[in-house]
Amino acid sequence: MEYQRTVADVVIFEGEGVFSGKKIRVEIHPLRENEGIVFERADLSDKPRIPLVIENIVGLEGAVLLTNGKESISLVEHLLSAFHGLGIDNALVKVFGEEIPLLDGSAFPIVRALQEVGYLLLPAPRKKFVLKRPFQLVNGVGKISFKPSHKLSINARIYFEHPSIGEQTFKFTLTPQDFIREVSFARTFGFKDLLEERKKKGLLKGGSLSNAIVIDKEKVLNAEGLRAQDEFVRHKVLDIVGDLFTLGHPLLAEVSAELTGHKLHIEALKALSQAGLLEEVSTRALTFLWIPKKKRRSF
Repeated sequence: MEYQRTVADVVIFEGEGVFSGKKIRVEIHPLRENEGIVFERADLSDKPRIPLVIENIVGLEGAVLLTNGKESISLVEHLLSAFHGLGIDNALVKVFGEEIPLLDGSAFPIVRALQEVGYLLLPAPRKKFVLKRPFQLVNGVGKISFKPSHKLSINARIYFEHPSIGEQTFKFTLTPQDFIREVSFARTFGFKDLLEERKKKGLLKGGSLSNAIVIDKEKVLNAEGLRAQDEFVRHKVLDIVGDLFTLGHPLLAEVSAELTGHKLHIEALKALSQAGLLEEVSTRALTFLWIPKKKRRSF
């Protein structure tokens, strides 16, 4: 029986905003059952809150934006991937800035911070979305498809004409253990020339080799190299796990993504929602379970 989860205590991390160049603090606070994931712009005087629902999501070329139409928080995808991967259903995320810090470019620093605090089980069954029928969306060379399933599985394929990348594929079924072991460590990546161009235009005011894999025309520039030979496609799966959670609940589906990005992922999820192809279901709650502090489990 699956119960909803929240964090057992406040989780705090800080880092440089890749867009703003500012130091940004993020606090993750516990919430009760059925409150969902809620973000707060804690740096603003009125501290506006934005719930995580697909209507408040914008998919950009290289990031996911959460917005209420007035205030926004960008780069939420890695944090959402950690929540989704570890099964966190309810949390208040206070962000003292307009973006989530990129940290090392993966979800692992957030996963580690969540593990250190652990989680609490709440007296309510988990809510999930299931598909009513298969769905596919194609946009240019990118294609993403969804098939009904009793679990979430992802089959991703990427291709870059570069000696360090080329064609890579990765198949993954989501469980907390496999998310931590197989996906959470994979870093985002970018091409040196493009990053330098964006910095000159003022689009990027932060960012370095410490929070992304950076590639020139021939090789990976990071002195430590790759964490896995197929780290690039593993990060794609990390992004998909995060993007899927913009629905507000986990999605049970067989997902196939070829040459896709955030923009196509979010476009597809909005199409699923607007077409009424998603059905919310819940597992049956049996007993109230609250874990005392000394018995709190890590993920």
